[in-house]
Amino acid sequence: MDTEIAKVNNGDLRSLEDIKLVMEYAKIDPAEVKPAIQSIYFSEELDNDAVKLLEVDDSVLTALETGDELVIRGEKTEGAVLCTAGKTYDIKEAEISNCMLLLPEMVLSQDLPDKGEQVVNYRQVTSVLHNYFELRPCKPKVKKLKLLLERNMYNGKESEEDEEHMAQKYTFQDLLNLVQASEAEITVALKKLQACNLEGYWRVLHFDFLTQVLNHIIQLSEENDWLKNGLPLEDCCQTLEELFPRPVIEHVINCYADKMSSTTNTEDEDSRMEIDTAFYTLNEDKICKFFAELCLRNSGKFNLQEFLSVWEQSVPTGMKTYLHQVEGMALIDRSSKPEVIWYFPVENLPEDVAERFDALFRTREKWTLDEISPFVRDLTTVKVDVGGLLLKYARSSLQNGIKVFNSRKIVS
Repeated sequence: MDTEIAKVNNGDLRSLEDIKLVMEYAKIDPAEVKPAIQSIYFSEELDNDAVKLLEVDDSVLTALETGDELVIRGEKTEGAVLCTAGKTYDIKEAEISNCMLLLPEMVLSQDLPDKGEQVVNYRQVTSVLHNYFELRPCKPKVKKLKLLLERNMYNGKESEEDEEHMAQKYTFQDLLNLVQASEAEITVALKKLQACNLEGYWRVLHFDFLTQVLNHIIQLSEENDWLKNGLPLEDCCQTLEELFPRPVIEHVINCYADKMSSTTNTEDEDSRMEIDTAFYTLNEDKICKFFAELCLRNSGKFNLQEFLSVWEQSVPTGMKTYLHQVEGMALIDRSSKPEVIWYFPVENLPEDVAERFDALFRTREKWTLDEISPFVRDLTTVKVDVGGLLLKYARSSLQNGIKVFNSRKIVS
């Protein structure tokens, strides 16, 4: 024993004699007690808000120990999250079953001397804590990123002076301050949104403007046989930069084409040298998905067979269209006569898991696994896959021998 709670009487603390008397009443052998006794007493002015306890996992602890930046993000209308360089955590308040006393000068037993003259050290309790904050890993809350960037979409240089395009523009630091996600997660989300860095600001291209740029790139590729031989980045940019800013051309190529390596040999009278040129090949799935969106975006419900015909005719020569290319972007109703398809992008659905499933089951009462997976896959984590999400938020049944999923909610 090396610690006891002191009783304060008329402002007086227990003396060493008082403590020895208590040990005698408690039948504690003084030989079992270290010579330095810590007597605890409560401050007359407890400040229970001076310190907040935060329980951390190994990842956050490592960040703290190495001096990495930890940031708490969230506006007044949002719940707080804590972000490391690569992860986001919800901050939740939890109660402690037994209150915790905070003593700034408390010494742990192993740090007290084993021998010496018996003395009393008085330790003041400055706070009494009944709760703490725990961290729960969560998906980054990047829905807001899309909403911010869509307020002022880029529609070409000539449109930048229009009143509607004079709205707020955001640097990466601005987005870090506004979006509840880590730096790495925001970077990934910007790429997924196909956002472009123009003059230091992150912008998404207006769909009509994007269509113009991509159509020019495809047309140029068809005219120069680049679909087969590869698209040279420099040649393409030089040809089109009178129409569009070079960063936009490069951005669209990077979004819809895959980089490949190509070496061109040249000779002159004196030497032979190799010049490495960046070549790209248009990504068939991405291009076909784009033209599917172009067909569906403002069409409402589209006769499926008519859509398939129009879609096939719209893509560049030699490219093949497949329904898997529109997964997560469109819905097909095969029960209607005729079968129909319509625009239904996953990025427009709620971020919250429960709200997402509610929206899906309001759209369609029953889903097969293949139908619903593209619309919930982005909600999965290392520990919870699509099956785990369906187990919690849906109930399964057999319909004509096929497993289908419907809402767990009972509709009255």
